[in-house]
Amino acid sequence: MVGVIAAAAGRTTVLLWGMAVAGVAAATAWWTRAAWRGVRVESSFAPHRAFLGEPVVLTVRLVNDKPVPLPLVNLGVWLPPGLFPVQGAEGAGAGYRGMWLPEDQEPGEVSAAIRGYRRRLSVAGRSEAVLELPVRVTRRGEFPVERIEVELSDPFGLAPVRRPFRPQADLLVMPDPRIAVPAGVRATLPFGAPARAARMFEERERFAGVRPYEPGDPMGRIHWRATAHAGDLQTKLFEPTRSADVLIALDLAVGEPFWDSVYPQIAEDTIAWGAFLAREAVSTGWRVGLAANTHLTRYRGALRVPPSSARGHEAMLFAALARMPNEPTADMAPVLHDLGRALGPQATVVLVSPRPGPALRHEVVRLRRRGTQVVELSPLRVTPWEGGAR
Repeated sequence: MVGVIAAAAGRTTVLLWGMAVAGVAAATAWWTRAAWRGVRVESSFAPHRAFLGEPVVLTVRLVNDKPVPLPLVNLGVWLPPGLFPVQGAEGAGAGYRGMWLPEDQEPGEVSAAIRGYRRRLSVAGRSEAVLELPVRVTRRGEFPVERIEVELSDPFGLAPVRRPFRPQADLLVMPDPRIAVPAGVRATLPFGAPARAARMFEERERFAGVRPYEPGDPMGRIHWRATAHAGDLQTKLFEPTRSADVLIALDLAVGEPFWDSVYPQIAEDTIAWGAFLAREAVSTGWRVGLAANTHLTRYRGALRVPPSSARGHEAMLFAALARMPNEPTADMAPVLHDLGRALGPQATVVLVSPRPGPALRHEVVRLRRRGTQVVELSPLRVTPWEGGAR
């Protein structure tokens, strides 16, 4: 309208000004439509599974597939509670700013202080920018990145366009012993040092056939279909192996009943000991299982991970250690009673209990009478029971 009026009035200067304004408006409209074409944001943790205390790096990859460059990019990364940026991290370029934000404060859309990182950069056409952001981990658990916000702007900052991304980066932090496991306790473990002589066990997951029943064979080993076909009792056979089963039983309560013995800090020590035992057992070739008197999903019963040599079992085991709550939901005695029905003489139970109650001690005696080896540990005391390693 200014250009039409200027042309009618013969005002060349006003006409040029109107054409400039129209050109800027057209360029801005084109930029808002084309800025996000071919732009992708990818993120990942390295490593994606880490033990508490290990260094972790969050890698953010900004890809620009179109030939037009991105002259000004403002990038904000929001970290979840439990993850914090490393103050004064090496390699932080110009425009870096990692600030603290209280866990009860929500980050604003254009807030300068975020619990994470804020970077300013430019990306050429058909290229990418990779940012490696160190992260400090304060507790175990599963931590997905909350969001990544990217703002693209022209060189003069006239038409910034902002878009939030829901990243797929997920970090699983497994517990690490916060208190040292004494050497005397390690020597009592079935997979401790010095190592025992090699023994042959049975691979319960690999069926090898049947044989005629012999006195003393447990009833749980009877193959009833083969018995019905042959007319005589037949006993199952399994392939031999040198790997034995070990069940790590974690009692998160400090006594009985459990609702009167809830101490989250002591439970964290118990979980940390369980992580140490699992690492030791896996490294020496044992098939490791896990049980605890808590739950991952409400109303699903106690946490149970049966021993197995299947692919991916180790990841599932440590994921359960990382995600489990630190408050008990039942007494350990009935949990151990149910698990003991499926345990045989070839299995070993490592019970980690800060202060076992009378019912739990009764279950330990019951398991030993059935021939199952039981190793008792307590993160509170490291002398022989009451409450230590035996």
